Amino acid sequence: MAAPQRRRPARRHGRANSDAERRALAKASGRRTGPPARAPRPGYAVLATDGGSRGNPGPAAIGYVLTAADGTVVAAHGETIGVAGANVAEYRALLAGLEQASRLGVDRLEARCDARLVIEQVTGRREPANPRLSALCSAVRDASERIGSVVFTWVPAETNGRAHALVAEALATTRVFPPADGVRPPARRSARRRRRRRPSTP
Repeated sequence: MAAPQRRRPARRHGRANSDAERRALAKASGRRTGPPARAPRPGYAVLATDGGSRGNPGPAAIGYVLTAADGTVVAAHGETIGVAGANVAEYRALLAGLEQASRLGVDRLEARCDARLVIEQVTGRREPANPRLSALCSAVRDASERIGSVVFTWVPAETNGRAHALVAEALATTRVFPPADGVRPPARRSARRRRRRRPSTP
């Protein structure tokens, strides 16, 4: 007689059944633990950026924290960007932070991001195959040239808590997410057609 099969426990809402899911849930909820970020380069401001989406694509948001060379936070911002993929959100966060640094007159900057793919692409180690990511990569490179000296650095997600908290907060407080490109999909027509009323006879 065959041994009875063990049934998997039912999935609980908000609970993870694997290490990968636990990491994803921790990132989505804003819980970050780990060592503090390392000291910045002497004379360099630090830009910490993060982007995330609930679904790929899904409701997305960006966040960045800009810190002066003396450790003073000079800008911090988080906002939703509509429906986008995770990589697009990471790029949009980096681009927004660079543009803010340029507006504030920063001329030496270390840009930190926990998306390894984005760092490899903007530094030229890999070229993006996706046309949209390629356009965003070019925009990031152009923005960095306008600043002057920019060093792109990958950092572990555990050290990027302040930027990620802005992303989590933006996603948590927004219910309506228009598409990131500003174009809404056409409304679906109801399967049931309204019945036309016949004109009443006199």
